[in-house]
Amino acid sequence: MVNVTRRNFLLSTAALSVGCVECKPLPSAPFGADAKIRLPAVGQSWRYAKHDYFTGAMVDTQVDRVSAVGQAIEIESHSETTKDTPIMYPSWCATWRQTYIGPDRPVGPLTNEIQEPWGMVLVDPHWSQLQAYENPIPLWPKELRPGWSTTVATYYKIPDSQETMPWQLTMHAHKWESITVPAGHFSALRYFSLINFRYTNISGRNAAQRKETIWFAPEIGRWVVRESSGTFRQDVAEEFNESSYRWELLSWT
Repeated sequence: MVNVTRRNFLLSTAALSVGCVECKPLPSAPFGADAKIRLPAVGQSWRYAKHDYFTGAMVDTQVDRVSAVGQAIEIESHSETTKDTPIMYPSWCATWRQTYIGPDRPVGPLTNEIQEPWGMVLVDPHWSQLQAYENPIPLWPKELRPGWSTTVATYYKIPDSQETMPWQLTMHAHKWESITVPAGHFSALRYFSLINFRYTNISGRNAAQRKETIWFAPEIGRWVVRESSGTFRQDVAEEFNESSYRWELLSWT
């Protein structure tokens, strides 16, 4: 019997998850420091195939759509294959929304991603629990050039908890690549994010870490491929994997 190591397993399944996706390095930046990111407008949308990161199996089709543009940009998400359950904002978020969005916007059950400004996220529903940050954190490099990097630290809260937990993000831009996905062919900046954070005290988890590799295409104002995986340790110090996924762009408007 062949002994399959975890490293070999990850390498082989990563190849499966790529599928028809093709990445080629570009000899020079197609946009460079002058790259222009498409500005948000109501109705813009991105449709993604969501795969299990380890097995490559498709688990969902996710659609993100810009629903509001103003002081804050709101992006609603829905699943085409599963029934979405609305995420309730915690009570402290009413004050947050009045501060950042204004009293004219209703407070209620929402699942929206909220950015302020464009490219800086304040509320992120794409994790296993909605996360609202004390200060906005970057979704993509502020300067679209290889070698750009930053480290930011803030705090976040989750629904049904008043606890404030630390969140540290380190982001580094690697290089421009020519990438082909089901939605077409794009020039994208590949960057890597390392996130260290803490769960609630009652979760029994510690030393939590997430890693993301993202291919960002300025012409569509969002990523064409996003890979996200995570680990955490419990009191016994054994390491566990979080649910981990890969998104590939199917279409956009």
